[in-house]
Amino acid sequence: MIQRTTTMILALAFAASCGGPGGAGTEAGGTAGDETTVEVVRGEVPREQPPASGPARDIQFPDITRARTSSGLELNTVQFGHLPLVYLRLVVRSGSATDPENLPGLAQTVAQMLKEGTRTRSSAQLAEEVEFLGANLSVGSDQENVYIMISAMEEHLDEAMEILADVARNPRFAAGELDRLKRRELNRLRLSSQQPRYLARRTFYSEIYGAHPYARVDTTEEALGRISRADLTRWHRAHVLPNHSFLVATGAVDPAQIQAAAERAFRGWRARTVPETEYATPPERTAREVIVVDRPESVQSVIYVGNLALSRNDPDFVPLQVANQVLGGSAASRLFMDLREQRSLTYGAYSGIQEMAQIAPFIAYAAVRNEVTEQAMAGFMEHLDKIVAEEAPQNEVTDAKRYLSDSFPLDIETAGRVASMVEALRVFGLPDDYWDTYRTSIRAVTPSQAHEAAREYIRPDRALIVAVGRAADIVQPLRRYGPVRVIDADGDEVQRFPAEGESAPQAAAGE
Repeated sequence: MIQRTTTMILALAFAASCGGPGGAGTEAGGTAGDETTVEVVRGEVPREQPPASGPARDIQFPDITRARTSSGLELNTVQFGHLPLVYLRLVVRSGSATDPENLPGLAQTVAQMLKEGTRTRSSAQLAEEVEFLGANLSVGSDQENVYIMISAMEEHLDEAMEILADVARNPRFAAGELDRLKRRELNRLRLSSQQPRYLARRTFYSEIYGAHPYARVDTTEEALGRISRADLTRWHRAHVLPNHSFLVATGAVDPAQIQAAAERAFRGWRARTVPETEYATPPERTAREVIVVDRPESVQSVIYVGNLALSRNDPDFVPLQVANQVLGGSAASRLFMDLREQRSLTYGAYSGIQEMAQIAPFIAYAAVRNEVTEQAMAGFMEHLDKIVAEEAPQNEVTDAKRYLSDSFPLDIETAGRVASMVEALRVFGLPDDYWDTYRTSIRAVTPSQAHEAAREYIRPDRALIVAVGRAADIVQPLRRYGPVRVIDADGDEVQRFPAEGESAPQAAAGE
């Protein structure tokens, strides 16, 4: 009843305003009794522009309190957030770069086996205890490190720290668990070897790094068969040490709590001398080279184009990051806007700089249909050449810096992300205030500095091009960019082709 009455009142008010008896809306010359049609034109309400954004401010990264346990383990504590949670991340400063040449994947296997039981807890008991605490335990590894992570309620800090220490110090490496892991890994490898992106990445890293340990991005079936419990034990004894590790603790905890819990959990952990890792010098490229991984059943080509660039702690990393953002860092960058939006050749084309302690690669990549591989490669080379040859306009550089600067606060949203960022400071040897001034560093980059970084670290004339697809469809158009080697999915060479305009090398007498 109230709603109906309100509607009637509004209708009468509207009629009065539009020319009802005595209404102000009656047209000039008309009378109240005239049946004159009055046209009411509703103009749009003018919209005000939002206020201009102020300059982006640096975000003060939470303070990091550093300490050491009596065993020599470095502690990094960050009080973060208001939820009663704690996130612990133990980082061992050895990863796949330490694998013996005949056992690629050894460090990765050690990392995975850490979750499969300790001397006091079987795999099932460990999983049950973690679940009972409402915690989460995970492990991981990369070229430089092995990680053990556990998150739990702050009230379970001591229990979580004790589990973390037990997993790190006392792995069982049970033969039955190792056999099960090997079977899982074998299935994963066989599945991965059918994925074009995996093949592209494996081939690119193998070729670009040569004898350098970063060339090995995964284990092999042969290496898996050779890895024994004794190999795991030897690697663990040599590398998982308090003087070769550090702990990051973030969440609703204070440094005194972490120090006390770590002292109890890691009591008696003994330091030893750590073997040094030898890094062979990667090959230096003087010309472009093309490698085609033949997959006769493929209807698409996965393309990687790149070169070795710089390490994460290089002062030129941020200027290069800005240049890369202009080129291919997001869906608003040149590669994406051209190859997808303008030419409709792919769902997405991007580029990026990998982050590693040693020299890392710059890579541009996309997946395209076989029949448009030639057009896509032309687009890639056009933009790679342009970013090197010409200074980007001020508006593009400004947009790139704004994107990088404005998205950075999203990285400091959770305790886990903060722990990862503290870890990066330690792994890459960056100063403690690095993240405090990160946005200022980005905003300070000029178009000239971005261009100089691109010229120095993006080398299209000496790039390695890897294309995974049907060789019969893509070899000939790719010869335009250099000599082509065709390999199969196992990495064995099948055929060679000279660059376009060059003749095939003459066979030696007697061959």
